[in-house]
Amino acid sequence: MSYGNVPDDWGSFFTNCSRCGGRYHASEGGCGCMDDLECQCGSNDWDGEEEPRCSKCSTGPHEEGRRHSKQHRARKTYDEGKSSEIRPGDLYRRTVNMGYFPGGARTLSVKRYRIEKGPAWEDEGVAA
Repeated sequence: MSYGNVPDDWGSFFTNCSRCGGRYHASEGGCGCMDDLECQCGSNDWDGEEEPRCSKCSTGPHEEGRRHSKQHRARKTYDEGKSSEIRPGDLYRRTVNMGYFPGGARTLSVKRYRIEKGPAWEDEGVAA
């Protein structure tokens, strides 16, 4: 089968990505495996595929590190006034995510999710 708008050597322009092994065509501008990667400065201007480094901040893509999650009983209020507010006596899960940018800074994020409302909610007439 022949297509009038496709040159005869179209198939010779396919390349395998050295980073992920995926196959892509030269007309695509490169493999899409680096589209979701993020550098420390946020410009994501990558040099190289196998060991990518940002040309502006010289860091590699963010690497996820350890994750720790544990349930706690709240002793104080977190995020006061928000819908995800945690009050004293509530049972909540605290998740800590650690990571780093190779050649750059380390990252740490902490998130809290309420599992069960405690006695502090009953003072306002809100059912638990």
